[in-house]
Amino acid sequence: MVPTQSFSISRRTLDVEDYIDIGRRHAGWIAGPTFFGIIVSICVAFLLPNEYTSKATMQITPAQISEAMVQSTVSTALNERVMQMQTQILSRTELSSIINDPRLLLYKEDLKTKPLEDVIEDMKKAIRIDIVALPGAMGKRASAFDISFTYSDRFKAQQTVGILMNKFDEVNLSTQKTQQDAVKGFVGDELNKAKADLGAANDALTAFKEANVGKLPESTQLNIAREAALTTKISADSDRIFADKNALSTLASNRTAAKARLDFFDQSDSEVEAAMPGSPAAKQNDELLKLNRDVDALEFNLQQARKQYSDIHPEVKNLKNQLDLYKAKRDQLAEQLRAKAEAEAAKPKDAPKKQPNLALESKRQEINMDLARIDTAEKQILADIERNEKEVADYKKESDALNQMLKDSTGLEAPYQDLLQTQKMKDTNYQDLLHKQDIADANSQLLQRKAGENLDVLDNASLPMQPTKPNRYMIIGAGFALSLILGAGMAGLQEAKDTSLKNLKDVRAYTNLPVLCSIPLLENTMLVKRKRRLTYLAWSAAVIVGAAAVTGAVVYYYSVTLKT
Repeated sequence: MVPTQSFSISRRTLDVEDYIDIGRRHAGWIAGPTFFGIIVSICVAFLLPNEYTSKATMQITPAQISEAMVQSTVSTALNERVMQMQTQILSRTELSSIINDPRLLLYKEDLKTKPLEDVIEDMKKAIRIDIVALPGAMGKRASAFDISFTYSDRFKAQQTVGILMNKFDEVNLSTQKTQQDAVKGFVGDELNKAKADLGAANDALTAFKEANVGKLPESTQLNIAREAALTTKISADSDRIFADKNALSTLASNRTAAKARLDFFDQSDSEVEAAMPGSPAAKQNDELLKLNRDVDALEFNLQQARKQYSDIHPEVKNLKNQLDLYKAKRDQLAEQLRAKAEAEAAKPKDAPKKQPNLALESKRQEINMDLARIDTAEKQILADIERNEKEVADYKKESDALNQMLKDSTGLEAPYQDLLQTQKMKDTNYQDLLHKQDIADANSQLLQRKAGENLDVLDNASLPMQPTKPNRYMIIGAGFALSLILGAGMAGLQEAKDTSLKNLKDVRAYTNLPVLCSIPLLENTMLVKRKRRLTYLAWSAAVIVGAAAVTGAVVYYYSVTLKT
Protein backbone atom coordinates (compact mmCIF):
# COMPACT_ATOMS: atom_id res chain seq x y z
CA MET A 1 0.00 0.00 0.00
CA VAL A 2 1.52 3.29 -1.10
CA PRO A 3 1.16 6.09 1.45
CA THR A 4 -0.56 9.25 0.22
CA GLN A 5 0.88 12.70 0.74
CA SER A 6 -1.42 15.61 1.59
CA PHE A 7 -0.42 19.10 0.61
CA SER A 8 -2.17 22.33 -0.26
CA ILE A 9 -1.68 24.54 -3.23
CA SER A 10 -2.45 28.24 -2.98
CA ARG A 11 -4.92 29.55 -5.51
CA ARG A 12 -3.79 31.93 -8.15
CA THR A 13 -4.88 35.57 -8.15
CA LEU A 14 -8.22 36.08 -9.89
CA ASP A 15 -8.72 38.75 -12.53
CA VAL A 16 -11.82 40.33 -14.03
CA GLU A 17 -12.28 37.56 -16.57
CA ASP A 18 -12.21 35.01 -13.77
CA TYR A 19 -14.94 36.88 -11.88
CA ILE A 20 -17.04 37.01 -15.03
CA ASP A 21 -16.59 33.27 -15.46
CA ILE A 22 -17.58 32.71 -11.84
CA GLY A 23 -20.73 34.77 -12.42
CA ARG A 24 -21.57 32.68 -15.50
CA ARG A 25 -20.96 29.39 -13.73
CA HIS A 26 -23.03 30.36 -10.64
CA ALA A 27 -25.61 32.67 -12.20
CA GLY A 28 -28.41 30.70 -10.61
CA TRP A 29 -27.00 31.16 -7.12
CA ILE A 30 -26.87 34.91 -7.72
CA ALA A 31 -30.13 35.41 -9.59
CA GLY A 32 -32.22 33.16 -7.29
CA PRO A 33 -31.70 34.98 -3.98
CA THR A 34 -31.76 38.33 -5.77
CA PHE A 35 -35.13 37.57 -7.37
CA PHE A 36 -36.49 36.22 -4.09
CA GLY A 37 -35.28 39.25 -2.19
CA ILE A 38 -36.88 41.64 -4.66
CA ILE A 39 -40.21 39.84 -4.49
CA VAL A 40 -40.17 39.70 -0.72
CA SER A 41 -39.15 43.35 -0.34
CA ILE A 42 -41.87 44.48 -2.77
CA CYS A 43 -44.50 42.43 -0.95
CA VAL A 44 -43.36 43.68 2.41
CA ALA A 45 -43.24 47.30 1.21
CA PHE A 46 -46.78 47.21 -0.16
CA LEU A 47 -48.29 45.10 2.58
CA LEU A 48 -47.06 47.33 5.41
CA PRO A 49 -49.78 49.77 6.51
CA ASN A 50 -49.34 53.48 6.05
CA GLU A 51 -48.47 55.43 9.17
CA TYR A 52 -49.31 59.11 9.38
CA THR A 53 -47.66 61.59 11.72
CA SER A 54 -49.68 64.52 13.04
CA LYS A 55 -47.71 67.34 14.61
CA ALA A 56 -48.55 70.35 16.75
CA THR A 57 -46.48 73.05 18.44
CA MET A 58 -47.17 74.57 21.83
CA GLN A 59 -45.47 77.79 22.86
CA ILE A 60 -44.24 78.56 26.36
CA THR A 61 -45.58 82.07 27.01
CA PRO A 62 -43.65 83.95 29.73
CA ALA A 63 -45.41 85.76 32.53
CA GLN A 64 -47.09 89.00 31.46
CA ILE A 65 -46.06 90.72 34.69
CA SER A 66 -42.40 91.18 35.52
CA GLU A 67 -40.98 89.09 38.34
CA ALA A 68 -39.60 92.31 39.81
CA MET A 69 -43.22 93.28 40.58
CA VAL A 70 -44.61 89.87 41.55
CA GLN A 71 -42.04 87.33 42.66
CA SER A 72 -42.79 83.80 41.48
CA THR A 73 -43.34 81.05 44.05
CA VAL A 74 -42.60 78.26 41.56
CA SER A 75 -39.08 76.93 41.92
CA THR A 76 -38.78 75.56 38.36
CA ALA A 77 -39.34 77.28 35.03
CA LEU A 78 -42.12 76.12 32.76
CA ASN A 79 -39.73 74.64 30.21
CA GLU A 80 -38.34 72.43 32.97
CA ARG A 81 -41.82 71.47 34.11
CA VAL A 82 -42.64 70.39 30.55
CA MET A 83 -40.37 67.38 31.02
CA GLN A 84 -42.14 66.54 34.27
CA MET A 85 -45.53 66.92 32.59
CA GLN A 86 -44.33 64.68 29.76
CA THR A 87 -43.61 61.90 32.23
CA GLN A 88 -47.04 62.32 33.78
CA ILE A 89 -48.91 62.45 30.48
CA LEU A 90 -47.05 59.41 29.09
CA SER A 91 -47.85 57.38 32.17
CA ARG A 92 -49.76 54.12 31.91
CA THR A 93 -52.98 55.64 33.29
CA GLU A 94 -53.09 58.59 30.90
CA LEU A 95 -52.19 56.58 27.79
CA SER A 96 -54.66 53.85 28.73
CA SER A 97 -57.44 56.45 28.96
CA ILE A 98 -56.48 57.81 25.52
CA ILE A 99 -56.36 54.33 23.97
CA ASN A 100 -59.78 53.43 25.38
CA ASP A 101 -61.34 56.78 24.50
CA PRO A 102 -64.63 55.97 22.67
CA ARG A 103 -63.86 58.69 20.12
CA LEU A 104 -60.56 57.06 19.15
CA LEU A 105 -60.43 53.35 20.05
CA LEU A 106 -56.75 53.22 19.13
CA TYR A 107 -54.91 49.95 18.44
CA LYS A 108 -58.17 48.07 18.29
CA GLU A 109 -56.70 45.15 16.35
CA ASP A 110 -53.53 45.07 18.42
CA LEU A 111 -55.52 44.79 21.63
CA LYS A 112 -56.98 41.52 20.36
CA THR A 113 -53.56 39.91 20.17
CA LYS A 114 -51.42 41.89 22.64
CA PRO A 115 -51.75 42.78 26.30
CA LEU A 116 -52.51 46.39 27.16
CA GLU A 117 -49.02 46.97 28.55
CA ASP A 118 -47.43 46.15 25.18
CA VAL A 119 -49.87 48.38 23.34
CA ILE A 120 -49.07 51.24 25.75
CA GLU A 121 -45.35 50.77 25.07
CA ASP A 122 -46.06 50.87 21.31
CA MET A 123 -47.98 54.09 21.76
CA LYS A 124 -45.14 55.61 23.82
CA LYS A 125 -42.78 54.89 20.93
CA ALA A 126 -45.23 56.53 18.52
CA ILE A 127 -45.42 59.74 20.58
CA ARG A 128 -42.56 62.18 20.25
CA ILE A 129 -42.06 65.41 22.21
CA ASP A 130 -39.20 67.65 21.12
CA ILE A 131 -38.14 70.85 22.88
CA VAL A 132 -37.35 73.58 20.36
CA ALA A 133 -36.05 77.12 20.63
CA LEU A 134 -37.78 79.86 18.71
CA PRO A 135 -35.82 82.73 17.15
CA GLY A 136 -34.88 85.26 19.79
CA ALA A 137 -34.96 82.79 22.68
CA MET A 138 -32.48 83.55 25.39
CA GLY A 139 -29.59 81.05 25.45
CA LYS A 140 -30.75 77.45 25.58
CA ARG A 141 -34.03 78.26 27.29
CA ALA A 142 -36.80 76.43 25.47
CA SER A 143 -39.57 78.57 24.06
CA ALA A 144 -41.77 75.87 22.52
CA PHE A 145 -42.07 72.15 22.05
CA ASP A 146 -43.46 69.88 19.33
CA ILE A 147 -45.94 67.08 19.95
CA SER A 148 -46.18 64.41 17.25
CA PHE A 149 -47.99 61.08 17.07
CA THR A 150 -47.68 58.43 14.39
CA TYR A 151 -50.66 56.16 13.64
CA SER A 152 -52.19 54.26 10.77
CA ASP A 153 -55.30 56.49 10.72
CA ARG A 154 -54.41 60.06 9.93
CA PHE A 155 -57.63 61.47 11.41
CA LYS A 156 -57.13 59.63 14.67
CA ALA A 157 -53.51 60.74 14.70
CA GLN A 158 -54.69 64.35 14.49
CA GLN A 159 -57.29 63.83 17.21
CA THR A 160 -54.76 62.14 19.47
CA VAL A 161 -52.33 65.05 19.14
CA GLY A 162 -55.17 67.42 20.03
CA ILE A 163 -55.95 65.35 23.13
CA LEU A 164 -52.27 65.37 24.12
CA MET A 165 -52.22 69.17 23.77
CA ASN A 166 -55.26 69.45 26.03
CA LYS A 167 -53.58 67.08 28.48
CA PHE A 168 -50.51 69.32 28.62
CA ASP A 169 -52.66 72.39 29.21
CA GLU A 170 -54.73 70.66 31.91
CA VAL A 171 -51.69 69.20 33.65
CA ASN A 172 -49.94 72.58 33.54
CA LEU A 173 -52.91 74.34 35.17
CA SER A 174 -53.45 71.59 37.73
CA THR A 175 -49.72 71.47 38.53
CA GLN A 176 -49.54 75.22 39.01
CA LYS A 177 -52.71 75.18 41.14
CA THR A 178 -51.39 72.31 43.23
CA GLN A 179 -48.09 74.09 43.72
CA GLN A 180 -49.82 77.36 44.63
CA ASP A 181 -52.15 75.57 47.06
CA ALA A 182 -49.17 73.81 48.63
CA VAL A 183 -47.28 77.09 48.93
CA LYS A 184 -50.30 78.92 50.39
CA GLY A 185 -50.99 76.08 52.81
CA PHE A 186 -47.39 75.91 53.93
CA VAL A 187 -47.05 79.68 54.29
CA GLY A 188 -50.42 79.87 56.06
CA ASP A 189 -49.44 77.22 58.61
CA GLU A 190 -46.08 78.85 59.17
CA LEU A 191 -47.76 82.26 59.48
CA ASN A 192 -50.19 80.98 62.13
CA LYS A 193 -47.33 79.42 64.03
CA ALA A 194 -45.25 82.62 63.73
CA LYS A 195 -48.24 84.68 64.88
CA ALA A 196 -48.67 82.47 67.94
CA ASP A 197 -44.94 82.67 68.68
CA LEU A 198 -44.99 86.46 68.29
CA GLY A 199 -48.01 86.71 70.59
CA ALA A 200 -46.27 84.58 73.21
CA ALA A 201 -43.10 86.71 72.91
CA ASN A 202 -45.12 89.94 73.23
CA ASP A 203 -47.00 88.57 76.25
CA ALA A 204 -43.75 87.54 77.94
CA LEU A 205 -42.20 90.95 77.23
CA THR A 206 -45.31 92.78 78.46
CA ALA A 207 -45.46 90.70 81.63
CA PHE A 208 -41.78 91.38 82.27
CA LYS A 209 -42.28 95.11 81.76
CA GLU A 210 -45.33 95.18 84.04
CA ALA A 211 -43.45 93.25 86.72
CA ASN A 212 -40.46 95.60 86.50
CA VAL A 213 -41.98 99.01 85.89
CA GLY A 214 -39.32 101.67 86.22
CA LYS A 215 -36.55 99.09 86.56
CA LEU A 216 -35.96 98.43 82.88
CA PRO A 217 -32.68 99.49 81.25
CA GLU A 218 -34.34 102.15 79.11
CA SER A 219 -35.70 103.74 82.32
CA THR A 220 -32.25 103.95 83.93
CA GLN A 221 -31.28 107.30 82.44
CA LEU A 222 -34.74 108.67 83.15
CA ASN A 223 -34.53 107.44 86.74
CA ILE A 224 -31.08 108.97 87.14
CA ALA A 225 -32.35 112.27 85.77
CA ARG A 226 -35.41 112.12 88.05
CA GLU A 227 -33.24 111.29 91.05
CA ALA A 228 -30.97 114.24 90.26
CA ALA A 229 -34.01 116.48 89.90
CA LEU A 230 -35.36 115.22 93.21
CA THR A 231 -31.99 115.89 94.88
CA THR A 232 -32.08 119.42 93.49
CA LYS A 233 -35.65 119.91 94.77
CA ILE A 234 -34.74 118.52 98.20
CA SER A 235 -31.76 120.87 98.38
CA ALA A 236 -33.87 123.81 97.27
CA ASP A 237 -36.63 123.02 99.79
CA SER A 238 -34.02 122.51 102.54
CA ASP A 239 -32.54 125.90 101.72
CA ARG A 240 -35.99 127.45 101.90
CA ILE A 241 -36.67 125.73 105.22
CA PHE A 242 -33.35 127.01 106.58
CA ALA A 243 -34.11 130.49 105.31
CA ASP A 244 -37.60 130.32 106.86
CA LYS A 245 -36.12 129.21 110.20
CA ASN A 246 -33.65 132.07 110.06
CA ALA A 247 -36.56 134.35 109.32
CA LEU A 248 -38.41 132.89 112.33
CA SER A 249 -35.38 133.53 114.49
CA THR A 250 -35.26 137.09 113.23
CA LEU A 251 -38.99 137.50 113.91
CA ALA A 252 -38.56 136.04 117.39
CA SER A 253 -35.76 138.49 118.04
CA ASN A 254 -37.88 141.29 116.69
CA ARG A 255 -40.80 140.20 118.87
CA THR A 256 -38.57 140.06 121.96
CA ALA A 257 -37.22 143.51 121.23
CA ALA A 258 -40.68 144.87 120.55
CA LYS A 259 -42.08 143.43 123.79
CA ALA A 260 -39.09 144.75 125.70
CA ARG A 261 -39.70 148.19 124.31
CA LEU A 262 -43.40 147.85 125.05
CA ASP A 263 -42.57 146.89 128.65
CA PHE A 264 -40.36 149.89 128.92
CA PHE A 265 -43.19 152.08 127.67
CA ASP A 266 -45.44 150.64 130.40
CA GLN A 267 -43.07 151.99 133.06
CA SER A 268 -43.01 155.49 134.20
CA ASP A 269 -42.74 158.19 131.73
CA SER A 270 -39.32 158.96 132.91
CA GLU A 271 -38.28 155.43 132.57
CA VAL A 272 -39.92 155.22 129.18
CA GLU A 273 -38.27 158.35 128.09
CA ALA A 274 -35.03 156.84 129.27
CA ALA A 275 -35.75 153.85 127.02
CA MET A 276 -36.12 156.01 124.00
CA PRO A 277 -33.46 155.80 121.28
CA GLY A 278 -30.12 156.86 122.54
CA SER A 279 -30.79 155.65 126.10
CA PRO A 280 -28.79 152.72 127.61
CA ALA A 281 -31.80 150.38 127.49
CA ALA A 282 -32.36 151.06 123.80
CA LYS A 283 -28.71 150.42 123.12
CA GLN A 284 -28.98 147.08 124.93
CA ASN A 285 -31.99 146.10 122.75
CA ASP A 286 -30.12 147.03 119.58
CA GLU A 287 -27.18 144.96 120.73
CA LEU A 288 -29.51 142.00 121.33
CA LEU A 289 -30.91 142.30 117.79
CA LYS A 290 -27.40 142.45 116.35
CA LEU A 291 -26.42 139.30 118.28
CA ASN A 292 -29.51 137.46 116.95
CA ARG A 293 -28.58 138.38 113.37
CA ASP A 294 -25.00 137.23 113.92
CA VAL A 295 -26.20 133.90 115.39
CA ASP A 296 -28.51 133.33 112.36
CA ALA A 297 -25.68 134.11 109.94
CA LEU A 298 -23.32 131.72 111.73
CA GLU A 299 -25.94 128.93 111.74
CA PHE A 300 -26.46 129.37 107.99
CA ASN A 301 -22.71 129.30 107.27
CA LEU A 302 -22.30 126.21 109.47
CA GLN A 303 -25.07 124.38 107.61
CA GLN A 304 -23.53 125.19 104.23
CA ALA A 305 -20.07 124.08 105.44
CA ARG A 306 -21.46 120.75 106.68
CA LYS A 307 -22.75 120.04 103.17
CA GLN A 308 -19.17 120.15 101.90
CA TYR A 309 -17.09 119.03 104.89
CA SER A 310 -17.37 116.67 107.84
CA ASP A 311 -17.76 117.79 111.49
CA ILE A 312 -14.02 117.33 112.16
CA HIS A 313 -13.01 119.81 109.48
CA PRO A 314 -11.26 122.91 110.88
CA GLU A 315 -13.60 125.36 109.22
CA VAL A 316 -16.64 123.53 110.61
CA LYS A 317 -15.09 123.49 114.09
CA ASN A 318 -14.25 127.25 113.89
CA LEU A 319 -17.79 128.18 112.84
CA LYS A 320 -19.24 126.00 115.59
CA ASN A 321 -17.04 127.68 118.27
CA GLN A 322 -18.02 131.14 117.03
CA LEU A 323 -21.68 130.15 117.08
CA ASP A 324 -21.46 128.91 120.69
CA LEU A 325 -19.71 132.15 121.72
CA TYR A 326 -22.34 134.42 120.12
CA LYS A 327 -25.18 132.35 121.55
CA ALA A 328 -23.68 132.69 125.04
CA LYS A 329 -23.42 136.48 124.64
CA ARG A 330 -27.01 136.67 123.35
CA ASP A 331 -28.37 134.56 126.22
CA GLN A 332 -26.45 136.61 128.80
CA LEU A 333 -27.78 139.90 127.41
CA ALA A 334 -31.32 138.57 127.21
CA GLU A 335 -31.08 137.39 130.84
CA GLN A 336 -29.96 140.83 131.96
CA LEU A 337 -32.89 142.45 130.19
CA ARG A 338 -35.39 140.01 131.79
CA ALA A 339 -33.89 140.61 135.29
CA LYS A 340 -34.13 144.32 134.86
CA ALA A 341 -37.69 144.04 133.66
CA GLU A 342 -38.65 141.91 136.69
CA ALA A 343 -36.97 144.37 139.06
CA GLU A 344 -38.92 147.25 137.57
CA ALA A 345 -42.11 145.29 137.84
CA ALA A 346 -41.50 144.59 141.58
CA LYS A 347 -41.32 148.28 142.48
CA PRO A 348 -44.47 149.83 144.14
CA LYS A 349 -46.84 151.53 141.74
CA ASP A 350 -48.66 153.86 144.09
CA ALA A 351 -46.80 156.87 142.79
CA PRO A 352 -49.02 159.51 141.28
CA LYS A 353 -49.67 159.00 137.59
CA LYS A 354 -48.50 161.45 135.17
CA GLN A 355 -50.33 162.75 132.20
CA PRO A 356 -49.99 160.39 129.17
CA ASN A 357 -47.42 161.29 126.65
CA LEU A 358 -48.96 161.35 123.17
CA ALA A 359 -45.67 160.62 121.41
CA LEU A 360 -45.11 157.58 123.59
CA GLU A 361 -48.65 156.36 122.94
CA SER A 362 -48.03 156.63 119.21
CA LYS A 363 -44.83 154.61 119.59
CA ARG A 364 -46.70 151.99 121.64
CA GLN A 365 -49.32 151.61 118.86
CA GLU A 366 -46.59 151.22 116.26
CA ILE A 367 -44.97 148.50 118.36
CA ASN A 368 -48.30 146.66 118.70
CA MET A 369 -48.78 146.84 114.93
CA ASP A 370 -45.25 145.48 114.46
CA LEU A 371 -46.07 142.62 116.80
CA ALA A 372 -49.25 141.84 114.78
CA ARG A 373 -47.26 141.87 111.54
CA ILE A 374 -44.64 139.62 113.16
CA ASP A 375 -47.35 137.14 114.19
CA THR A 376 -48.84 137.12 110.67
CA ALA A 377 -45.44 136.66 109.03
CA GLU A 378 -44.57 133.93 111.53
CA LYS A 379 -47.75 132.01 110.70
CA GLN A 380 -47.02 132.24 106.96
CA ILE A 381 -43.42 131.12 107.48
CA LEU A 382 -44.54 128.21 109.67
CA ALA A 383 -47.03 127.13 106.98
CA ASP A 384 -44.31 127.42 104.32
CA ILE A 385 -41.91 125.37 106.48
CA GLU A 386 -44.57 122.68 107.00
CA ARG A 387 -45.28 122.55 103.27
CA ASN A 388 -41.58 122.41 102.37
CA GLU A 389 -40.89 119.72 104.99
CA LYS A 390 -43.75 117.65 103.56
CA GLU A 391 -42.35 118.09 100.04
CA VAL A 392 -38.88 117.12 101.25
CA ALA A 393 -40.30 113.98 102.88
CA ASP A 394 -42.18 113.09 99.68
CA TYR A 395 -39.12 113.81 97.56
CA LYS A 396 -36.92 111.66 99.79
CA LYS A 397 -39.42 108.83 99.65
CA GLU A 398 -39.56 109.05 95.86
CA SER A 399 -35.77 109.33 95.69
CA ASP A 400 -35.38 106.22 97.85
CA ALA A 401 -37.77 104.37 95.53
CA LEU A 402 -35.75 105.49 92.49
CA ASN A 403 -32.51 104.40 94.11
CA GLN A 404 -34.01 101.01 94.85
CA MET A 405 -35.16 100.74 91.23
CA LEU A 406 -31.66 101.55 90.05
CA LYS A 407 -30.27 98.83 92.27
CA ASP A 408 -32.88 96.31 91.13
CA SER A 409 -32.32 97.12 87.43
CA THR A 410 -28.73 95.85 87.60
CA GLY A 411 -29.71 92.18 87.22
CA LEU A 412 -32.57 92.72 84.75
CA GLU A 413 -30.58 93.81 81.69
CA ALA A 414 -29.59 90.33 80.45
CA PRO A 415 -33.07 88.68 80.64
CA TYR A 416 -34.67 91.85 79.27
CA GLN A 417 -32.31 91.90 76.28
CA ASP A 418 -33.06 88.20 75.68
CA LEU A 419 -36.79 88.93 75.65
CA LEU A 420 -36.29 91.90 73.31
CA GLN A 421 -34.13 89.84 70.94
CA THR A 422 -36.65 87.00 70.93
CA GLN A 423 -39.52 89.39 70.27
CA LYS A 424 -37.58 91.07 67.45
CA MET A 425 -36.75 87.73 65.82
CA LYS A 426 -40.36 86.55 66.08
CA ASP A 427 -41.61 89.84 64.64
CA THR A 428 -39.11 89.70 61.77
CA ASN A 429 -40.14 86.13 60.98
CA TYR A 430 -43.82 87.10 61.13
CA GLN A 431 -43.34 90.09 58.82
CA ASP A 432 -41.33 87.93 56.40
CA LEU A 433 -44.10 85.32 56.31
CA LEU A 434 -46.69 88.06 55.78
CA HIS A 435 -44.68 89.21 52.76
CA LYS A 436 -44.48 85.65 51.48
CA GLN A 437 -48.23 85.23 51.94
CA ASP A 438 -48.80 88.38 49.88
CA ILE A 439 -46.55 86.93 47.17
CA ALA A 440 -48.46 83.63 47.26
CA ASP A 441 -51.81 85.48 46.99
CA ALA A 442 -50.47 87.56 44.10
CA ASN A 443 -49.34 84.40 42.29
CA SER A 444 -52.79 82.87 42.83
CA GLN A 445 -54.33 85.97 41.27
CA LEU A 446 -51.95 85.69 38.32
CA LEU A 447 -52.92 82.04 37.91
CA GLN A 448 -56.63 82.89 37.94
CA ARG A 449 -56.08 85.66 35.43
CA LYS A 450 -53.76 83.44 33.36
CA ALA A 451 -51.14 86.17 33.53
CA GLY A 452 -48.31 83.85 34.56
CA GLU A 453 -46.36 81.33 32.51
CA ASN A 454 -48.81 79.53 30.22
CA LEU A 455 -48.89 77.03 27.39
CA ASP A 456 -50.39 78.45 24.20
CA VAL A 457 -51.04 76.66 20.92
CA LEU A 458 -48.63 77.92 18.31
CA ASP A 459 -49.58 75.39 15.60
CA ASN A 460 -52.69 73.24 15.83
CA ALA A 461 -52.53 69.51 15.20
CA SER A 462 -51.91 68.98 11.51
CA LEU A 463 -53.87 66.56 9.34
CA PRO A 464 -51.19 64.55 7.50
CA MET A 465 -51.84 63.97 3.81
CA GLN A 466 -48.82 61.79 3.02
CA PRO A 467 -47.69 58.83 5.11
CA THR A 468 -44.43 59.15 6.94
CA LYS A 469 -43.88 55.38 7.08
CA PRO A 470 -43.08 53.05 5.45
CA ASN A 471 -40.60 54.27 2.83
CA ARG A 472 -41.43 51.66 0.20
CA TYR A 473 -38.68 52.59 -2.26
CA MET A 474 -36.09 52.35 0.45
CA ILE A 475 -37.45 48.97 1.53
CA ILE A 476 -37.34 47.63 -2.03
CA GLY A 477 -33.87 49.05 -2.65
CA ALA A 478 -32.58 47.65 0.63
CA GLY A 479 -34.12 44.23 -0.14
CA PHE A 480 -32.56 44.17 -3.60
CA ALA A 481 -29.14 45.15 -2.27
CA LEU A 482 -29.24 42.63 0.58
CA SER A 483 -30.45 39.78 -1.67
CA LEU A 484 -27.82 40.59 -4.32
CA ILE A 485 -25.09 40.54 -1.65
CA LEU A 486 -26.50 37.25 -0.32
CA GLY A 487 -26.53 35.72 -3.83
CA ALA A 488 -22.97 36.87 -4.52
CA GLY A 489 -21.90 35.41 -1.20
CA MET A 490 -23.53 32.08 -1.97
CA ALA A 491 -21.89 32.02 -5.44
CA GLY A 492 -18.53 32.76 -3.88
CA LEU A 493 -19.07 29.93 -1.39
CA GLN A 494 -19.85 27.46 -4.18
CA GLU A 495 -16.80 28.57 -6.11
CA ALA A 496 -14.63 28.10 -3.04
CA LYS A 497 -15.90 24.53 -2.59
CA ASP A 498 -15.13 23.62 -6.25
CA THR A 499 -11.40 22.76 -6.50
CA SER A 500 -11.40 21.61 -10.13
CA LEU A 501 -9.48 23.30 -12.93
CA LYS A 502 -11.81 25.67 -14.72
CA ASN A 503 -9.80 26.94 -17.72
CA LEU A 504 -6.38 26.95 -19.39
CA LYS A 505 -5.13 29.59 -16.94
CA ASP A 506 -5.65 27.11 -14.10
CA VAL A 507 -3.85 24.35 -16.04
CA ARG A 508 -0.82 26.49 -16.79
CA ALA A 509 -0.74 27.95 -13.25
CA TYR A 510 -1.03 24.69 -11.34
CA THR A 511 0.88 22.24 -13.71
CA ASN A 512 3.58 24.54 -15.06
CA LEU A 513 3.21 22.65 -18.39
CA PRO A 514 2.64 24.05 -21.85
CA VAL A 515 -0.87 23.47 -23.25
CA LEU A 516 -0.87 22.20 -26.81
CA CYS A 517 -4.65 22.03 -27.24
CA SER A 518 -7.90 21.78 -25.28
CA ILE A 519 -10.79 19.38 -25.76
CA PRO A 520 -14.24 20.75 -24.84
CA LEU A 521 -16.37 18.79 -22.39
CA LEU A 522 -19.02 16.89 -24.29
CA GLU A 523 -22.27 16.21 -22.40
CA ASN A 524 -25.33 14.18 -23.27
CA THR A 525 -27.68 16.31 -25.34
CA MET A 526 -30.72 14.89 -23.63
CA LEU A 527 -29.36 15.62 -20.22
CA VAL A 528 -28.50 19.15 -21.20
CA LYS A 529 -31.95 19.77 -22.63
CA ARG A 530 -33.62 18.23 -19.61
CA LYS A 531 -31.58 20.39 -17.27
CA ARG A 532 -32.47 23.52 -19.23
CA ARG A 533 -36.17 22.61 -19.21
CA LEU A 534 -36.12 22.18 -15.43
CA THR A 535 -34.34 25.48 -15.06
CA TYR A 536 -36.83 27.27 -17.30
CA LEU A 537 -39.71 25.62 -15.47
CA ALA A 538 -38.41 26.62 -12.08
CA TRP A 539 -37.78 30.18 -13.12
CA SER A 540 -41.16 30.38 -14.84
CA ALA A 541 -42.88 29.15 -11.70
CA ALA A 542 -40.85 31.53 -9.59
CA VAL A 543 -41.67 34.46 -11.87
CA ILE A 544 -45.37 33.57 -11.87
CA VAL A 545 -45.49 33.17 -8.11
CA GLY A 546 -43.48 36.34 -7.63
CA ALA A 547 -45.65 38.29 -10.04
CA ALA A 548 -48.77 37.01 -8.29
CA ALA A 549 -47.37 37.96 -4.88
CA VAL A 550 -46.34 41.39 -6.10
CA THR A 551 -49.70 41.88 -7.80
CA GLY A 552 -51.54 40.86 -4.65
CA ALA A 553 -49.45 43.21 -2.53
CA VAL A 554 -50.02 46.09 -4.94
CA VAL A 555 -53.74 45.38 -5.12
CA TYR A 556 -53.91 45.25 -1.32
CA TYR A 557 -52.06 48.52 -1.16
CA TYR A 558 -54.46 50.34 -3.50
CA SER A 559 -57.64 48.68 -2.29
CA VAL A 560 -57.06 48.61 1.45
CA THR A 561 -54.11 50.70 2.53
CA LEU A 562 -54.87 53.83 0.52
CA LYS A 563 -58.54 53.78 1.55
CA THR A 564 -57.85 53.82 5.27
